[in-house]
Amino acid sequence: MYMAGERVQQQGGLNVNQPTMTVGMVEEFIKTSVNVLPTIPVVALKLIKLTKEGASLDELSHLIETDPAMTVKVLKIANSAYYCLRRKISSIKHAILQLGFDNICSIVLETALFENLHFRTNNPLFNKMFFWQHCLSVAYMSKALAEELDYHNQEEAYMAGLLHDIGKVILEAYGKVSYSNFIGTLTKSQGLIIDEELKFIGIGHDEIGAYFCTKWSFPESLVLAVKYHHSSFKHHGFNKKDSLLMAIVSLSDFIAWTQGIGSIDILRHPILHSDIDEFINIGKINLNALIKRMDNDVRGVAKFYGFAFPSSDIFRENLLRANISLSRLNTQYYYLQKELQQQIDAFTNMKKSITSPYRSLDAKEIINNTLRAVQLDFAFDRLYMLKVEEESRMLSVQDYVDTVAHGEVLAGLQIRITHQMEGLLACLRNKMPALITGINTAEAELLRTLNIKELGVVPVTSNDKLVGVICVDNIKSKRPIHIYELSPVAIVASELGMALEHANTFEKYKMKACIDALTQVYNRGTIEELLDYAFKEAKAKEIFDLSVGILDIDYFKRFNDMFGHLAGDSVLRLVAATMNKLSRPSDHVGRYGGEEFLFILECTDFMNALSYGERIRKEIGAVGEILEKRFHGHPLTVSIGIASIEKEMLKKEELIDKADLALYAAKNSGRNRVVGITGKRKMCPTI
Repeated sequence: MYMAGERVQQQGGLNVNQPTMTVGMVEEFIKTSVNVLPTIPVVALKLIKLTKEGASLDELSHLIETDPAMTVKVLKIANSAYYCLRRKISSIKHAILQLGFDNICSIVLETALFENLHFRTNNPLFNKMFFWQHCLSVAYMSKALAEELDYHNQEEAYMAGLLHDIGKVILEAYGKVSYSNFIGTLTKSQGLIIDEELKFIGIGHDEIGAYFCTKWSFPESLVLAVKYHHSSFKHHGFNKKDSLLMAIVSLSDFIAWTQGIGSIDILRHPILHSDIDEFINIGKINLNALIKRMDNDVRGVAKFYGFAFPSSDIFRENLLRANISLSRLNTQYYYLQKELQQQIDAFTNMKKSITSPYRSLDAKEIINNTLRAVQLDFAFDRLYMLKVEEESRMLSVQDYVDTVAHGEVLAGLQIRITHQMEGLLACLRNKMPALITGINTAEAELLRTLNIKELGVVPVTSNDKLVGVICVDNIKSKRPIHIYELSPVAIVASELGMALEHANTFEKYKMKACIDALTQVYNRGTIEELLDYAFKEAKAKEIFDLSVGILDIDYFKRFNDMFGHLAGDSVLRLVAATMNKLSRPSDHVGRYGGEEFLFILECTDFMNALSYGERIRKEIGAVGEILEKRFHGHPLTVSIGIASIEKEMLKKEELIDKADLALYAAKNSGRNRVVGITGKRKMCPTI
């Protein structure tokens, strides 16, 4: 529920489970009083209400005619070459009859918003035409999707799409930190735009947009679509109509971004929230027809607003660039996950046992031990665990036990699931064991690939959800496999599914236990364990190129005292994000205290560590200059102490103590600087 003034009556019956935003909270991010912020033109506001209620021809024409400027614009557009009408239109009622109610509503709303709200900015970073093109594209795609999905009010879907990013305009024109300021920082980050907004501005455009849509008395359905076009909504229990509208706008926004029609002229990978699948079966939608329709609609209105719609060549280039960007991110994610697992393995002190397949909480070990236990009990020649790849409809070998040295056939094996594989499909769909004997061409080809006569398949399930398949064969002994042999294996497979679920849950909680919830960097315990491991490795190998730094936010208490604890939390997140952004894959960043961070630089000598610290200081200082508009009178700066491992050091605590001593030197000499201590020397880079 959103509130304007000290407390206002809920508009549109918003769900009581929604977070409450007060005027005070909003004014943390707005540079003027909420009460003098922009208002939607009266004609647009009344039009939205009339459309929601179902207006008559007379009501709509009377509404438009009360605004002379709007009347002229509607008649000018109606008589344009785009509509190719034979007779000149001279009245609003005639225009409605010729062009249709929906077309006239679209023209009025587009014109009202285009003229009033979307162009109160002169900063080239916030490209007006690019933004308006995106809004129109999402609006027309939402309308087309609404028709495809039989949504009850296509014009409402159009309006929701048109308004979904209204918060960006408000932040650009009235934010203490403008949207242009924010856009200027995006070239140095790779995160999702909505997440970067929260870190840098302190609030997302979806939240601020929904607040003002409520203040302007927009219908509940439109407010919800604005608020949830980037986030999860199904757990709130909204009705099906509102949920479908949110899904329509979210999917339309995603499609526009993938076509290179984003609201800002920066290529950034979009996300498609999983909630959408609950309400839209994307596989059954004719996406090609929808995109063509969106193209035609937006091309038709582009000439009215003076922007050039992208050509097919530009579309192809945008798609290629988006794929390159996404592939690069996937690659980074892959290596990050690999490195993270190595770090976890390095400091995790858990003792693992193989006396039972389920005493371990490592998924790989659980699977391998289960396969070995089944092999010992039932003497199959080979057993292999197949993982279900839902998107590609493939089964891939996750692990195997081979007693007859035929492992080369299993390593990297992938099985494509087709409708002809009746036995395998029966196993997957019914979650029951099955015996594949090659009764058709597809199954016979699978058996030939494996060089066997028959294959036993047993589903592995957890909470009635399929997570994998255990396969067994007797490639060497040729002993026949009977279906009754697979029943006890199914019992073991059921236990395996539960064990894997517990392992996954454990991994999630283990990671949560390593990460500081607020800043999303390592917590103190974890960063100290990582340093302990790195210190011992460096000492054992006698390679003394390990450095650490301690960063302290200057006068941090003032942020909390002057602007509140939410602002203080925002500053902590920004500093952590900046440090992460400048870190290499081999570096580690952790929150060491309230406003202190510790970073570990492996394979980094003292001078390079000083340079790294200086880069962090300057980057945070640059962010602080922009945030001066938000935190007036209190610049964001940091002090950093640097130290490197020395041959005489015996414990990691000595390294930390030296970095801490350097930090105090930095603070005592004026703050906003980097000081390093090596041996008995103190070094301070020039500010």
